[in-house]
Amino acid sequence: MATLDGDGTATIAAAPDDGVSVRSSDGEETMSVSLPGAGHLDDATVGEDGSVTYLGDANTPSINVIAGEEKIRASTIISDASQTERFEYDFGGGVTVEIQHDGSAIAYTTEEVTDPDTGVTTSIEKIVADVATPWARDADGIDVPTRYEASGSTLVQVVEHRSGNYTYPIVADPTFDRPNFFQYRVRFNRAETATIASGGAGLIASIGCGAMAPVCVIAGGTIWWNASVAQKSSPKRCVQVTATQPYVVPGLVWWVDTYRGGPCR
Repeated sequence: MATLDGDGTATIAAAPDDGVSVRSSDGEETMSVSLPGAGHLDDATVGEDGSVTYLGDANTPSINVIAGEEKIRASTIISDASQTERFEYDFGGGVTVEIQHDGSAIAYTTEEVTDPDTGVTTSIEKIVADVATPWARDADGIDVPTRYEASGSTLVQVVEHRSGNYTYPIVADPTFDRPNFFQYRVRFNRAETATIASGGAGLIASIGCGAMAPVCVIAGGTIWWNASVAQKSSPKRCVQVTATQPYVVPGLVWWVDTYRGGPCR
């Protein structure tokens, strides 16, 4: 167990089937994720550096997990070319994994929030995990092609170690950055984006931002500008707003951008 920055704990289970979990300072589980090939891994052994290793077998790579104050690093150790190129990390029911433009990923849950004043119901996405851009290197320090894929609640790291003349072992490393205690996103669909673009920031309240309402008020002009840009894009994009309150920096940080896919239809 490791204490995270801003309180809370990360628990790396002794049994590989139990995976890794994060709890807030009040004991609420905020994230859990399974380990690739858990059913074929040995129980954990703990190293002097506090890292936890699950030994694999001839067909299953070993996994080494270490938790720091702000992140959890899971290293897959591929021993030879006979081992798989796909490694699955499942965040569990109710979670959706999304690949970002830079190759990183997020995992989020969706909450329906109804404004008691307007009666408008808004879908708010709570980000439960940020996953850094993947990397993989062989024993000589040569980069091995790797990428993430998403399937529902599962993040898949693909490591193309059979595609070249690499020196084993190969280490593939997804790093899970623990999100801040307030990290939410509102994504407006195509119709909502068009309404904001044509009617201005004043219409945002009628569409609804749920728990993000104060942010939408502050960011109204920026949301309208991005909605206008999205309306002119081809293929069409939609506007979204994200807000977070860091543990180590006081105050709320927000940003607005555009996106494709998901609710943008």
